[in-house]
Amino acid sequence: TLVIYCAGLGVTTPGVMDGMAAPSNPPAQTQAAVQVTIGGVTAPVAFAGLAPGFVGLYQVNAVVPSGVPSGNQPLVLSLDGQSSPPVSLAIR
Repeated sequence: TLVIYCAGLGVTTPGVMDGMAAPSNPPAQTQAAVQVTIGGVTAPVAFAGLAPGFVGLYQVNAVVPSGVPSGNQPLVLSLDGQSSPPVSLAIR
C-alpha cells in the first residue's frame, strides 16, 4: 500500500473548516472519487481524504496492483476529469 500526500482534492465529508485539523473519527473523505494509475494500471484506492490531524493536507492510500511492470512507472491521480502531472515511481 502506498500513502500519497497531496493538496487540492476538494470538498470532504464531513466538511472541515479552513484552518482546522482534519478529524480522525470519522475521517474526512473526498466527496469525489479519486483514481490512481501506476504505469497505466488502475490501483485500488482504500482511502482518499484529509490526513487526520493535519491542516489542508490530503492523503490517498492506494494498493500497487499486480501487473505493473518493474522499473520507473508514472503514477497519476485523477479527480473529476482532471489529472495530476505524472510522478515517477520505482517498481521492483
